[in-house]
Amino acid sequence: MQCRSGRLWTALAPVFAAMIVAGCGEGETSGPRIASIVIVSGTPQSGPIGATLAQPLVVRIEDQSGSPVEGVLVTWTVTSGGGTVTPAQSTSDAAGLASTSFRLGNGLGTNTVTARIDQSSSVVFTATATTAPPSSLIAAAGNGQTGVVGTQLVQDLVVRATDAVGNPKAGVVVSFAVTSGGGSLNAASVITDATGLASVKWTLGNSAGPQTAIASVTGLAPLTFTATAQAGAADALTIVSGNNQSGSPGAPLTDSLRVRLTDKFGNPVAGVTIVWTPIAGSGIVSPTSSVTDANGRAATRWTLGSTGGPKNVVATGGGFSVSFTGGGNVLYSSVSAGGRSSCGITVDAVMLCWGYNGEGQLGIGQAAQGSGPVFAFPQPSAASGNLTFRQIVSSLYHACAVTLSSIGYCWGVNHDGRLGNNTVTPSNEPTQVLTALSFRMMAVSRNHTCALSLSDRVYCWGYSGDGAVGIGAPGLAVDSILIPAEVLGGLRYQAVVAGGQHACALTTADAGSLAYCWGFNASGQLGDGSTALKSVPTLVAGGLVFKNVSTPIAGQLVPPTLAAGYDHTCGLVTSGAAYCWGSNAHGQLGDGTTGSSSVPVPVAGGLVFVTITAGESHSCGLTAAGVLYCWGSNARGQLGDGSSVDRNTPVLVSGGQVFRSVSAGDQHTCAVNAGNVSFCWGDNQFGQLGDGTVINRLVPTRVAFQP
Repeated sequence: MQCRSGRLWTALAPVFAAMIVAGCGEGETSGPRIASIVIVSGTPQSGPIGATLAQPLVVRIEDQSGSPVEGVLVTWTVTSGGGTVTPAQSTSDAAGLASTSFRLGNGLGTNTVTARIDQSSSVVFTATATTAPPSSLIAAAGNGQTGVVGTQLVQDLVVRATDAVGNPKAGVVVSFAVTSGGGSLNAASVITDATGLASVKWTLGNSAGPQTAIASVTGLAPLTFTATAQAGAADALTIVSGNNQSGSPGAPLTDSLRVRLTDKFGNPVAGVTIVWTPIAGSGIVSPTSSVTDANGRAATRWTLGSTGGPKNVVATGGGFSVSFTGGGNVLYSSVSAGGRSSCGITVDAVMLCWGYNGEGQLGIGQAAQGSGPVFAFPQPSAASGNLTFRQIVSSLYHACAVTLSSIGYCWGVNHDGRLGNNTVTPSNEPTQVLTALSFRMMAVSRNHTCALSLSDRVYCWGYSGDGAVGIGAPGLAVDSILIPAEVLGGLRYQAVVAGGQHACALTTADAGSLAYCWGFNASGQLGDGSTALKSVPTLVAGGLVFKNVSTPIAGQLVPPTLAAGYDHTCGLVTSGAAYCWGSNAHGQLGDGTTGSSSVPVPVAGGLVFVTITAGESHSCGLTAAGVLYCWGSNARGQLGDGSSVDRNTPVLVSGGQVFRSVSAGDQHTCAVNAGNVSFCWGDNQFGQLGDGTVINRLVPTRVAFQP
């Protein structure tokens, strides 16, 4: 058979790609070899966009007899959908096979690759590019912001989900969570939109400093957003240290004064100027202003003023202010325990008071403040001028004092004239008693006042309805005596005391050193053997001769030998033995019982005292050795024995102090030791112990601002 032309063979094989690879040669009887290309495998396939197909594209080059043709160059061309083939050309092997790998394009849908051995000899592979899973999560916006604690950041947190080739992934669930700082997000999960974006709003937590949130997609590493939370506006200025110090007048205090400025969440506010201002007479500070540091703190040093007593420095900044309390150390010659307050006279004859001031009974000239509604630290008197005092006596609603020049002053409640200034107007500062009399001592009850003149006469004023002013039968005159009136009887006295609604006085030695009492008597507190009210001085029954008071020393209080409680009375006889009479519900008579007595009964224990005092329902006696004993009501620890158990016989006050004077108040007691240091104990709900707290004390506790 003769050879035929290539054009004829091509025309005869339209259903497959073919080419003439050789002409007729010697020994060939079948004519030229016609090479054709056929698909072996790799079509159709599918895979994620941008991915390399799992199967390679494989073709076979064979002749017309189906035998493999080796050495034929196959060209691979991507004809639609994008993507790449590797390699782009390959040569058939001995088996006639040639192959390539196909990486799909970045678009969804059909991708095609053409394998060609000449211009007319080719085959087409098809593959479908499908959606690819997300392979990347990146921060699109919102990272690295700074904002104010507790507020929403300006920019949303935005993430973009993409596939392996960077195409946006829609419909991907992105989870968001705060991982530090305590803030919040407006959504816990968001689905990406057509552009692959998802976003949330971030409200920062309440703590200043770095805060973090994460965005995560299942199967991918989480993405961390960071933000810096800054403190908000100043909301509070607080004392850190340096408050309640005391030291020598004119000397610098040991510790610096430190404040801290914070926002409403307690975060420090830096960069704010704090101005330090000493109150008049309180000394100097250095520096006078300072700027809060990164911790919100500012400090200064305080050098006290040249005088003793309480001092104050005010720190102001950020729209707020705080007051530091300090004190120049003082020593006391005497202290008087009142109802809910106390007052003391320093060795320099300066008067200080502390405790409740709701009725102006502290005499400090200002409304209540300090620890809540009270002053828990000693405060200076508001007496005008440079008054100096010898004696101070305090009751529940008012107090009175005698100056070194023997002038009487009173302050507090005055609706019944108990201040003795011929008015019924209250006063929150010492006001002079309206009289030409000079006083040796004064005494205050719940609603009236008495005083002993230098001429040994007793005068009283205030409420007279129960006979306590001693001027005659109540009801026959007005209920309020506005200026001092001498008690009836014409006796001369060496001491006067006042209780709840009664008064007692001790006659002079040449008048027998006898005790007389007058006023309310329902519990037998007048000691005359009855419970009938007496409106004139009435002799105490029993024929007792009481201990004379010692000769007064200039500037010092005379230790009393007669004492009036709320509804009981006590006195020392010449031997120093104590007798008490009146109410005994809490054992305040000290006779080992709780039975009341309208006549004096001896205090149990055989103790010998040099001075005695009586409170609302308790009594105390001081020995010549400075040892203090108390008895009666002890619900608030006013006996000072470390317990709150009532005692109907004398018990030793704890602490081992050697005392020189003592004063019993309503439910607390105060005393001055041999070193002129003042101690108080018992009820302290109104700061009446003066230790800077409102905590009851069962044992003697040092009053603030003392060495």
